[in-house]
Amino acid sequence: MPDYVAHDQFGQEVLGRLDEDLKLRALAYKREYDMGLQGPDLFFFYKPYRKTEISAYGAARHQEPAMRMFGPILAKAREKAALSYLMGLVCHYTLDAACHPYVNGHSRNIMDHHRMEAAYDRHVLSRCGLSGPGRLLTDPSGLDFDAIASLWPGMDAEIIRKCLKSRQFYTRLLEQKWLVLFLETIAGKRGAFSSMFLPDDVPPEQREHMRRLDELYAEALAQAPERIRTACAAMGTAPRRMDGFDRNYEGEAAHEQAGEKLDPL
Repeated sequence: MPDYVAHDQFGQEVLGRLDEDLKLRALAYKREYDMGLQGPDLFFFYKPYRKTEISAYGAARHQEPAMRMFGPILAKAREKAALSYLMGLVCHYTLDAACHPYVNGHSRNIMDHHRMEAAYDRHVLSRCGLSGPGRLLTDPSGLDFDAIASLWPGMDAEIIRKCLKSRQFYTRLLEQKWLVLFLETIAGKRGAFSSMFLPDDVPPEQREHMRRLDELYAEALAQAPERIRTACAAMGTAPRRMDGFDRNYEGEAAHEQAGEKLDPL
């Protein structure tokens, strides 16, 4: 989904600010760390054309208090690939919690939300002197799917593998703009997916938003190393509260949502 570029770049910059020990542990399983940077968003790529229990699982992780998600994860000590993935997850949470209140507050609907995040991805690419997402589209084969799944209660390695393969497919599909627009027209869902297109340039109406998101990005960048240290120090204790983890991924107190009938897995 939009903002995967921003999350990836954010995580690379966080690495340069970590204590040497944590940095080396993250780099030892760099691919898992990079995948952790995408947080629960990976579940949105599971059959994204309809509602499923898997996509609802990802949405629930965004809406619930962060400690409800991180508490069980930190009940045991994590090592190797699982630890690297955990550090990436903390990065994703930190950037989401910092930026989502602004994005949501300046979006009339989910398509506006997607357009702003897609514009920010283009802004980040331009800032870094890059033309496209490149390595973010690489094949996920070889990842430690079992280690990743161990941090998501109720999920298994095969579901994680399917989500990541689907992520690669649909991210590439979004580059075929004419085809997506055609499919939207046939389905009567204009804008549902095209709102996620990476624009060639930042639209003029988004430029002020980019400036504000840069400020929030910088604030999150300053917070992330300490949050990673806090999470790693709490491993094995099943903490109920941790400094910096008092909000959900939307940057707000969690709220109940009406249930919806979902397609089976």
